[in-house]
Amino acid sequence: MNKAWEQLVERVSELEDIVSAIKLASYDQEVFMPPKGGPARAKILATMSAIAHDRLKNPAIGEILLELEHDDSLTPLQGASVRVLRRDFDKATKLPEKLVRELAELEAQAYQAWTQARPQNDFSQLQPFLERMIELKKQQADTIGWTEERYDALLDDFEPGMLTSEVEVMFGELEAKLRPIVQPIIDAAGERPALLSLSYDRPTQEEFSAWLVGRVGFDFEGGRLDTSPHPFTSEVSQGDVRQTIRSEETAIMMSIYSGMHETGHALYEQGIPDEFRRLPVGQVPSLGMHESQSRLWENQVGRSRPFSEFILAHLAERFPEQLRGVGTEEFYRAVNHPSRSLIRVAADELTYNLHVALRFELEVAMFRDELEVKDLPGAWNEATEKWVGITPPSDADGVLQDMHWSIGAFGYFPTYSLGTLYAAALFDRAKKDLGNLNDELREGDTSRVLGWLQDNFYSQGYLYPAKELMTKILGEPPTATPFVNYLRSKYEDLYGIKL
Repeated sequence: MNKAWEQLVERVSELEDIVSAIKLASYDQEVFMPPKGGPARAKILATMSAIAHDRLKNPAIGEILLELEHDDSLTPLQGASVRVLRRDFDKATKLPEKLVRELAELEAQAYQAWTQARPQNDFSQLQPFLERMIELKKQQADTIGWTEERYDALLDDFEPGMLTSEVEVMFGELEAKLRPIVQPIIDAAGERPALLSLSYDRPTQEEFSAWLVGRVGFDFEGGRLDTSPHPFTSEVSQGDVRQTIRSEETAIMMSIYSGMHETGHALYEQGIPDEFRRLPVGQVPSLGMHESQSRLWENQVGRSRPFSEFILAHLAERFPEQLRGVGTEEFYRAVNHPSRSLIRVAADELTYNLHVALRFELEVAMFRDELEVKDLPGAWNEATEKWVGITPPSDADGVLQDMHWSIGAFGYFPTYSLGTLYAAALFDRAKKDLGNLNDELREGDTSRVLGWLQDNFYSQGYLYPAKELMTKILGEPPTATPFVNYLRSKYEDLYGIKL
């Protein structure tokens, strides 16, 4: 057995334990922790993050990596782990512990401020935390270094190797292809279906969502489902993948599709091979890859015509009064009803990427020193009007609607759109390999879809960088074409129009 590899595994395993404890404390903060625990939890997370950072940048890891990088006998799994850890090690050695500790503490404090600011529609409660967050994130970017501009360093944390200029091109192409078809589709859709605005008991919604995510493959023996102000998924440790949903009494689709969305993340985490666990290769290659699964399960599967029929059949059993007389076509149209809406997580497939584009535009402006935090609410409203075509009536439904900035996740939002493109391409490939899936999806049977993803996608962990893995699966580099074709086909069929 390779002694250097054994030493690396020992050190990485210890680091994995520390990171798992951080994830557990963070999950508890967002789901269970009483509000008064915020200040102490911020200190705890700062201390634990500093310890993890210290372990990662230990010079002994650098020496082991150097030895292994010259070892031709490594297996593909070992070689990929060395490659991934080298990237993380090089970044960690550039960051001072003081900055790591301060960022971790500030993220916990800012998140608590966001949980108060949004329901009170008061941006001023979050503003000072966000101002400091931008300062520290600029320091982080400048310390790590960047290729073309400061935002590149932040984007690289979530989508390794991607540049701001590449994302700008992506959104430019999406805008050019989406804008001409948005209004014709919205016009064809007509009024919002009444069933979307009826009252649905929240506990019953949440019970249904739990049943549904289990039906599509989420293993409750290896995870749990809770509620939180903003839906999210966290792989705490091996055998412990946690996800949350959000329900609203008059927004039945919120709990259903936040559940499908987060379950996509969870299935990916639960599908990584056991032999990859506690190794650098036992993670996903990028957040865009991760988001491809949330978008695929939410949209390509969850909002498909056959699967919406399955949902209706079982949802009507729980809400017989609200859904009495609702037919499969009416429900399918409700599930996919397009509109210029305020909230990103509730946006339809047609306009979703416009919501992401406005956030990217504002983030880049802040890191180019073109926009100050104090001006964010107004800038947000202007960007929403520009991209989505409406103006938020309040900050709660505007600049305060997402929690990502409060936790310092600058550079994260573009991965939602990249994941959307990946999802369409992956599902298109799966259908070519598997054949017609309609009959089984109509029965709620997603086993073949999950099996295909497990074999071709989840089982790969971080053996390959994101673009390389996508190219291996698809047989060609991923493009926006499958997504645009998917949208055109869906809405032409839905409303009998030609786009």
